[in-house]
Amino acid sequence: MNNQSKVVRLDNVPIVFSNLDRPDIYFGEPGHHKVTIPVDGVVKAKINKVHAEFGVKNIAGLKETEENGEQITFKTNVHTKEGTKKFPRMFDRQKRLLDEQPERGDVVNLLLMAKPYKDYTCFYLDAVQLVERNSSDNVPFESLDNEGEELFPSKDKVEEKVSKEEKQEQATTEKMPWEE
Repeated sequence: MNNQSKVVRLDNVPIVFSNLDRPDIYFGEPGHHKVTIPVDGVVKAKINKVHAEFGVKNIAGLKETEENGEQITFKTNVHTKEGTKKFPRMFDRQKRLLDEQPERGDVVNLLLMAKPYKDYTCFYLDAVQLVERNSSDNVPFESLDNEGEELFPSKDKVEEKVSKEEKQEQATTEKMPWEE
């Protein structure tokens, strides 16, 4: 069995689920940062190539369901062990740090470290690069606010707006001297 770590890069993969803004602590502290993606032909080929080189029995995080098909989860707890809540290696297309995590439907590049552990090939999450943000378009509602308008204006501003509207209404209902 080969025990050397290998770098694996997956390009342009859609996210199914992510825990990058804060660790998943369902199974206890300190938790894991993780990303789940669907497994297509390209992903499967890259994963299987590394898995074959290690010569172990299973691939950690790989699962298949009738509802979702084949998916794989990549995770790490390196940063959570250090007390870091937000995964620090998330980048945009220009290699700048991201403010918020990629979400379901976003397309990303993933950098992984593969390593054998017991009977498993483990793919540890190393870095994420956002290629295309699609998640913000998944909101099923129209905006309720006008652009530039305050969401919760002060009482004075509401009264000011009402008085302006009343003046405009009066101006349109008053007849001009030449209209008589």
